[in-house]
Amino acid sequence: MKMKTTALSSAILLALGASSSALADDLEFQCGEERCDEVLVISAEPMQSPLTTVTDPKQPRQPLPAFDGSGFLKTLPGFTVTRKGGSGGDISLRGLGGSRVNIVNDGKQMGGTCGGRMDPPTNYISPETFEKVTIIKGPQTVKYGPVGSAGTVLFERDHYGVTEKGAEGRASLTAGNFGRQDYLFELTTGDTEYYWSLDVNGSESDDFEDGDGRSMQSEYDRENLHTAIGWTPDEHSVIELSYGNSSGNAEYADRANKARTIDNENLTLFAKTALNYGPLTGIEFQAYGNENDHIMDQFDRPVEDPDNLPVGMNPRRTNYGGHLYLDLSFDNISATVGLDHLDSTQDMRSGTSLDQLESAPYKDVFSKTQWGLFIESDIDLGQGTLFTGLRWDNWQTKLLGMWAGANKDNSRSDDLFSGFGRYELAQGNHSWILGFGHAQRPADYWEVMKASKKLTLEAETTNQLDIGWHYDGDVVLSASLFYADIQDYILIDTQSMPNARNIDASLYGGELSLSYDFADAWQWVTTVAYTHGDNDTDKNPLGQVSPLEAKFALNYDGNDWGMGVLWRVVAEQDRVAVGQGNIVGQDLGETAGFGVLSINVAYKHWDDLTLSLGIDNLLDKTYAEHVSKSGAGNDLLLPEERTVQVNEPGRTLWAKLDYKF
Repeated sequence: MKMKTTALSSAILLALGASSSALADDLEFQCGEERCDEVLVISAEPMQSPLTTVTDPKQPRQPLPAFDGSGFLKTLPGFTVTRKGGSGGDISLRGLGGSRVNIVNDGKQMGGTCGGRMDPPTNYISPETFEKVTIIKGPQTVKYGPVGSAGTVLFERDHYGVTEKGAEGRASLTAGNFGRQDYLFELTTGDTEYYWSLDVNGSESDDFEDGDGRSMQSEYDRENLHTAIGWTPDEHSVIELSYGNSSGNAEYADRANKARTIDNENLTLFAKTALNYGPLTGIEFQAYGNENDHIMDQFDRPVEDPDNLPVGMNPRRTNYGGHLYLDLSFDNISATVGLDHLDSTQDMRSGTSLDQLESAPYKDVFSKTQWGLFIESDIDLGQGTLFTGLRWDNWQTKLLGMWAGANKDNSRSDDLFSGFGRYELAQGNHSWILGFGHAQRPADYWEVMKASKKLTLEAETTNQLDIGWHYDGDVVLSASLFYADIQDYILIDTQSMPNARNIDASLYGGELSLSYDFADAWQWVTTVAYTHGDNDTDKNPLGQVSPLEAKFALNYDGNDWGMGVLWRVVAEQDRVAVGQGNIVGQDLGETAGFGVLSINVAYKHWDDLTLSLGIDNLLDKTYAEHVSKSGAGNDLLLPEERTVQVNEPGRTLWAKLDYKF
């Protein structure tokens, strides 16, 4: 049964909304001791600011997220995830996906390598191993590498070791339906001068079933390790050398190829210190290298035509990069001046058998080199603060090796400029935000491939206006509105040749949240998110824009135990452009609305041991997200049984045990 938009609108009028969560008291994510000791299972995430959300990824969440970064971000207002299987989902923010969202992995750029997006950047992120996740919506920062026109997501680690001699850490186990098993172990040991940290974690799952009991091809298995040694000569200084690797494999319901390997290896040097040399108050340096290695093939399938063997591919991406930040202070002005660099090369090999593939030489296919220079500042104007930023990027893009002769001009150079200005005013319990952002980005690897391997796409330019209001009283309200005008939007259109072209587009919408604490330890929360997108060139709706969505949560958070109920409601989407979208996916048709009910309970024994239990999709609803991929590659079903889209999991029971020491 379709759920009409009017039904969802009526529900929103009954209760504005958001979530249960470990709230950040401020953008530095410092929570009071009493609140941090309470039992928290996050069933939805309210906004602490109209444009910024800061959250603790170590807290249990409902619905139980995928093991990677996309599953985590799906729980936050404004984000949607394209479902392909059980892992490797691609995120979109406010209807914009791909490289329009800047994913920063503890200061590093770690773009995926698969031409079919089996391994987006969030695939290499295990959220629970980070201390903080910060979401900045819109082009409202220029600091963290190339600007994300839709927004910037920072997965951040603590680089300061332990405050006193000894060891501390945590361990957790998670189990759920469909063979879901996760483990995690974290340890930090040392003294006030030296430390060593270790994170080891993994996750695996079998194929899940939708609400009607149909199997979705979604099996995956991942293992991750991160370790670091550091020197902290004082409380404001650190030098850290870290190493990480991950490996895994996965099946997907939207394609014939499986991911035989999805591997990553990375090495990072990080240094930061506070200074007192005139206006210079601090310096930060980071240098890193990482490599993604991925094999996709159909070698496990029966050979139907010996004269037409399927070809396996082994793309690989190598990144080298870093940044240098200088912090400055002048009376009522604070600023950061920075330089950053990224050198990214894509190469590939192939074969009609695994042995042939692994013995073949790699051939370079694509490279990008970027240098960026920026200044970002805040100016204290009494009651209000003016935040500004300006950035220049130089991009050198090349087609290499087998594609170097794709056309006569196989390289190009782009000088791109981005910037923002935002005024924030606080009066009593109210605060207001008015911001304007400008961002430019070149075509990425996937868009160039869709443009018939030609460097002909113009750089995309976004101009966006953001307005926000926040009220912090007995009821906490937060609202944000945006309007984005995008010139030379890079549209993926499977109905035309080539499949990528520039258009003009516009989007508008926003998010609204309400949080109300009542009685003892009870909280009502709701979030609402909506984006409207237009293809102004073709006079059509813009593809891959999710419909109106709301979350309603009722939570009890006591000293020893807590519980919550989450109702997620999504409207139908009838504004579609079939075959059009972005590198993540294209519209498949109109989709019905749905509502999903979930419940959770958590119990804390002593101060160190917490057990969390949950049931996601309690009523076993059969549904698919609008931005889901096609289910045509799902070999677990006969062709006539396959779903139009990859459906979401049916009723899922899960348990999570956390121990801190």
